[in-house]
This record gives sequence, structure tokens and C-alpha cells, in this order.
Amino acid sequence: MSDHPVQQPYEYNTQDTPAISWWSWRPGIKPRNALVFGGLLSFLGLLLIGSGLLTLIVGTIDASSPPVQIPGTVTGHSTNALDRLPHLTIRLRESGIPAVSPAVSQSASQAIHDGDPVLVDYSPHLHFLYALDYAGQRYGLPGTSASGNPPGSLALLLIGIVLLPYPALLTRWGWLDLHAEYRERDRGQCTMTARVIALRSTQQARRVNRPGLTPRFSGSWYGVALQPLNSADVDEIRTFSIQQKTYQHLHKGSTVEIIFSSQLRYVYSIEERNVRD
Repeated sequence: MSDHPVQQPYEYNTQDTPAISWWSWRPGIKPRNALVFGGLLSFLGLLLIGSGLLTLIVGTIDASSPPVQIPGTVTGHSTNALDRLPHLTIRLRESGIPAVSPAVSQSASQAIHDGDPVLVDYSPHLHFLYALDYAGQRYGLPGTSASGNPPGSLALLLIGIVLLPYPALLTRWGWLDLHAEYRERDRGQCTMTARVIALRSTQQARRVNRPGLTPRFSGSWYGVALQPLNSADVDEIRTFSIQQKTYQHLHKGSTVEIIFSSQLRYVYSIEERNVRD
């Protein structure tokens, strides 16, 4: 029986572990946690995408629309130490609107004097202050435009696009696993008999986090790499996140039966079994 074809692939040594990839798109967290965590991040991603699109579209409309002009009076000149640009203090004549102190160009600062009346130009929808009208001439304010802040809008849009896909997938996995968990027959749960290929813990001299896109909810992570009992294919090896007490009772080379969720790979139970060849 020593030449049994299934036994040869399970000759373990310390050189086997580095060949195992512990990276996993399936975070192994509870379905309820995945639903909440993924839902919140998905909402944030959608919010960023919506804000970026809205400000980009409205800014484009504002750029081709006439400004909202509010009359005001210049009450002072100053120089800001941060941007090193001249600033004008303008008291607006409409009640309820506070005074503004926009940065202006050197030519505008020299042409406009204290006590001069000016028209303050705002974009009609985003309400960006972007220009001053004085004596029939328009002075654009440095770093502003009628379209608002297109680079900022694009940045929000891109961040939302990058942020959204994985949390949305996480939310879907959590929902599917929760739905399967509460069925009359748990067809969404998977059972596998496998052999322990390797064990891994971050509670070592060199403390590192588990590779993946979602953070762990505890200080240490414990994992097990399993290979189906009747398979010698390295590609069939799966890694799972397990609890500390389970990690302490498992041994490399032992045979276990594991029950896990089909989507998130959350381990419901894992027990050692005695299998006779």
C-alpha cells in the first residue's frame, strides 16, 4: 500500500508553505458584517460618483450661462501670507450675504480702490465667485472659473469608480450567503473533506496583516490552507480565515471536514476526521 497514488502528493515539508498564495478576494468574514461594511462603502462610492458627475455637468452649464451679479463696495485691501496674492474686502449690498475677501490679480488690486462700487460675479448654479466687474471691465479671480472646479469633480468621480466595485461585490456576496443561511435547506453552504496543507498566523515575531482588500476586525489573523482529499492539483488548494481556538487545534497533515459559505468563504465549522486509506 506504500505506492498508493493518493498518498504521494501529501509528503509535506517546510518548503511547501511559501508556494501557497494566501491572497484571497473572498475575505472570510461573517455575511452580516460583509453586508454592512460593503453596503456602507458602496453608498460612499455612489455618493462620490454622483457628486462628481453632478458638479461636472452643472459646472459645464454654468460656464455657458450668464453670471449672477451682486453689487458691492470695496472696503479694504490686504495681502494674504499663504497665497501671497492681494485680496479685496467687499461688502455686498444684499442683506443676509456676508462680506467676501477674494484673491485678485495685481492689475485688479491697483485699478480698484477702497470705496469703489463693483459687481461680484457668481456662477448661477454652483455659486462660485469667479470674477469682478468694475468700470466696464471684468477681472477674473486667480484659480477660479465659472465651471467651478472640474479637476476636483473628476477626482471625486474617479475615486468613486475605483472605490465602488469591490464593496458592491462584497455586499452581493454577503446578501447571497445570508439568504442561503436562512433557507430551509442550506444549499448555499459547502462541505468539503480536505487535508491541512499549511497553517498561518499573524501573531508572530513579524506582525503582518493578511493580504486582501478588506481589513480584519481583530488584531490577529489565523488561516488554514486546505487541499481536497482526493485531489493532488495545487490549484485546488483553498485558504480560509479561522478563529484562534480552531487554529490551535489543527495540525498540518490532518484530515478535516469543513463547512463554509459559498460566496465569502466564511467558515461555519471545521473538525478533524479520521480517514482510513
